[in-house]
Amino acid sequence: MYYCDSHIHFQDYKSQDVKNVISSAIQNKVELFINASSHPSDWGKISALTTKYPQIIPAYGVHPWYINEVKAKWAEILELTLQQNPAALVGECGIDRNKNSDISAQIDILQTHINLANKYQRPLILHAVKANEQFAALFSVLPKRTIFHSFTGSLEWGREIQKRGFFIGLNFSILRKKNVKEIIKSLNLHQILLETDGPYQNIIPHTETLPQNLPDLANKIAVAADINLQDFQQILFANKQQFLGV
Repeated sequence: MYYCDSHIHFQDYKSQDVKNVISSAIQNKVELFINASSHPSDWGKISALTTKYPQIIPAYGVHPWYINEVKAKWAEILELTLQQNPAALVGECGIDRNKNSDISAQIDILQTHINLANKYQRPLILHAVKANEQFAALFSVLPKRTIFHSFTGSLEWGREIQKRGFFIGLNFSILRKKNVKEIIKSLNLHQILLETDGPYQNIIPHTETLPQNLPDLANKIAVAADINLQDFQQILFANKQQFLGV
């Protein structure tokens, strides 16, 4: 049973060659990658990587940190890119109240992503930081195949997301939570995907996160959830199939 890294940024690796990153990951049974973009300047790079490496599924969007940098007709270009890539997801997009105080602008950009995801029936990858109230107001319009990536919120917020039928993405950052075991045990494992967010969010400071370490994350989550690792692997595989609509 292989693993899927549900959120990675191959275009952002500095110290590692993408070919070697993928090769090492495959040796560790990580054989599928959802490559999220952050900025329109990423879209062409990700398309090129997808052509070169069949293990990569692209995702196109504008991260909330960069909404002030987008140029005119970005939405039309995004829609055309999605039309040209029928397997592509929408994202990374969302709301980050830590980095950008202009919430209305973030919501406007996000709404464009939501509309496109719904129009083309694509999964949606969300970046959500200190924006529970804003996202709660959007629950009714989000695609069912939506994932809240890099979840480190409260167990109450995690339950609310999953109650609405959405997925939660967990990476090594969740292990920093003091009540990690309580959070994991409160979540529905059938609505969880694992990710690295590579090259970011490594538990070792100033080093790049590698997808080859995803099995270690899976083992730690399985231990916290008091579930057999092989059973958890099967759940993750089924979750991936459901999220991607396979």
